[in-house]
Amino acid sequence: MIGNEVHPVENMELLSEIIQLKTEKNKLYRQSGPNSSGYLDVSLRLNLLMTKYIDEKIENLAK
Repeated sequence: MIGNEVHPVENMELLSEIIQLKTEKNKLYRQSGPNSSGYLDVSLRLNLLMTKYIDEKIENLAK
């Protein structure tokens, strides 16, 4: 039996922003396609935030 494990608190601010950007990205894709500058900007921002989230999760696992 495993003892009491401490589960790190999720970065809800970061997750909320990721969800918002995913929604915006899908909307922009439907409106203007994948080659529009707005879509590309949102995609890059979303990728950066998702990488940041994954890095935080890896860091928490290493503790």
